[in-house]
Amino acid sequence: MRLKILITGLFLLSVTASYAAVLTTLNGEKIPFTSLKGKWVLINYWASWCQPCLDEIKELNQFYQLNKDKIYLFAVNFDELSNHEQLGLIKKLNINYPSLAHDPRAMLKLGDLRGVPATFVFDPAGNFREALYGGQTINSLKKAIQG
Repeated sequence: MRLKILITGLFLLSVTASYAAVLTTLNGEKIPFTSLKGKWVLINYWASWCQPCLDEIKELNQFYQLNKDKIYLFAVNFDELSNHEQLGLIKKLNINYPSLAHDPRAMLKLGDLRGVPATFVFDPAGNFREALYGGQTINSLKKAIQG
């Protein structure tokens, strides 16, 4: 019985932690994770030294433009650059979707990042669905959001 209570408590704690998460964009906008309910949420990790990351930016831009009505897409830079440096790089690379100022993995209980590029996918109810590793295409992203 105690084990059942402990497991239930840990589950509720992890769910509560995700719902308490607040994403902060490089522009300073604070977005409660709960406010994103109703749309798919994709969080893409990338680095400036990672060629597959750079190659997928065009695909991510197109996917974002085509699906703005049903998704939120956020970039997280893995280079640990200052906000100013990130903004310069985002402009140079023509990234057209919002970028986060801080890595939300701990808040969202996503665990370790095995490499980049990586895209974490959450369903419209806010539940974590899957982690996509490697460069993504419009088709692979479409497949990921087909409930």
